[in-house]
Amino acid sequence: MIRKTMATLVLLGGMLGAQFAIAQTSPLPQLGFKLGDDVATVKAALKTSADVEPMPRNPLLPTNVPDMNKGKSILHLRTKGIWVFFNAAGTAETIRLDAPFSGDVMGVTIGEDIKKVTAKLGNPISKPNTILTMQTYRYVLDDSAYVTFNANDDGVQVIFITK
Repeated sequence: MIRKTMATLVLLGGMLGAQFAIAQTSPLPQLGFKLGDDVATVKAALKTSADVEPMPRNPLLPTNVPDMNKGKSILHLRTKGIWVFFNAAGTAETIRLDAPFSGDVMGVTIGEDIKKVTAKLGNPISKPNTILTMQTYRYVLDDSAYVTFNANDDGVQVIFITK
């Protein structure tokens, strides 16, 4: 019984690990890189020499709780409105775009009215959620990534690309 349970846990762990190892299938035209790319590839695509910064430990996290961000890092290009979050292995796991990002994702730009977004892309894959003052609209980007548009009354404020 214990061996069967352990085998099941190993199989599930492997499946979960494989799910996170899959990268976005193609780079975003406006950025030139994709989820799963390493730091050097991302920096080359963005034509930057800026250094990645370690992801800080949440100050509200009790000292006896392990830091889930340990070893992770961020590349934040403040003048371009581009954030890239890297896992401990140094590969891009989340992309965040906000003002002054001037490009688009799936034809959607920062500041665009959410009614125009849904007219362009249709309904999101799930009912929009509300987080504080933002509503989140999630769409499939490709076979291994999602794009989430966070919007308020002033339009799309943040674009996240995640797995």
